Amino acid sequence: MSKEQYNLSKPTNYLTRKMFLDPEGPVTVQRFEEVKYPKLQKFEEMARGFFWVPEEISLTKDKIDHKEASDAIKHIFTSNLLRQTALDSIQGRAPSQVFGPVCSIPELEALTLTWGFFETSIHSKSYSHIIRNIYGVPKDEFNKIHDTDEIVSMAANVGHYYEELHQINCQKELGMAVDTFTHKKAIWMALHASYALEALRFMVSFATSLAMVENKIYIGNGNIISLILQDELLHTEWTAWLINHVVKDDADFVQIQASTHNEVYNLYMDVINEEKAWAEYLFKKGVVIGLNSEILKDFVDYTAFNKLKDIGIKYLEPHPKSSPIPWFNKHVNINKKQTALQENESTNYVIGVMSDSIDFEELPVL
Repeated sequence: MSKEQYNLSKPTNYLTRKMFLDPEGPVTVQRFEEVKYPKLQKFEEMARGFFWVPEEISLTKDKIDHKEASDAIKHIFTSNLLRQTALDSIQGRAPSQVFGPVCSIPELEALTLTWGFFETSIHSKSYSHIIRNIYGVPKDEFNKIHDTDEIVSMAANVGHYYEELHQINCQKELGMAVDTFTHKKAIWMALHASYALEALRFMVSFATSLAMVENKIYIGNGNIISLILQDELLHTEWTAWLINHVVKDDADFVQIQASTHNEVYNLYMDVINEEKAWAEYLFKKGVVIGLNSEILKDFVDYTAFNKLKDIGIKYLEPHPKSSPIPWFNKHVNINKKQTALQENESTNYVIGVMSDSIDFEELPVL
């Protein structure tokens, strides 16, 4: 937390500020009587409207399913849980620790805090809830994260741009000279790293987890993954919004956008190739009925084309025109999901408090 945030003697006018690194400084008084970007406030309200807790979802049948599962299914199931744990461990810290210090308006700062809360206190704890209830010695499973090269290397790639921004943030806080344009470039690249994580890095794991639900196994896990997916799609939408609007908010980002085009595209291609490699890794011992590595790789290309288009980037690789996994979207429909959760005999879950003022139809689908 910057020492400037303790200084309340200076009046604030957030309506004239830039989103990031405004010369007036960071957010001091968190006031929301009127905001510069109501859309950011709406995103944060929607996120809170989706509040849920994993402990309300039973995994009793999943434990039975796991005992009866083949080695191939166990490998897929466990590998996904460990990778998702690693991803959310990183993403849970990034919003508040990396983006928080550079926010200049309160609605954006509030969004980063809610964002980090969901990634850590809901999503990461969900994976622990699953592992704790299904495996005999949970710590043995968690320790496998550190021995899986595919997960360790992925984490390093995810963290690269976050670490770069974090270091510059720290230098500025320590009073060292920091070039503002360089600082903003680090924000820009970290935003794209975050979008790549939210929009692309989870999708192979989510698809294979939901394929098991299609095969009537690991239903409790599937319900949790469906809820996490719902959150991640919202996170994807607001990260895309930030990327698209920061160039309108601050002319410096227009120059940065032009000068980093190739670097940004290569960032996404690295992520896409890692996801395709993960698909191969998951199915090295066998497949799930209705899904294989080739279908998953097509799904990565399909998702990449659509998600990059949403931020004004043309995906140059071949890609399917329609989803190769047609049943995927039904797992992210809020109304169908609420009904399914209530009807599932192994689940005693009711979606949390949802404001009548929130239009859930605004949530994007793939």
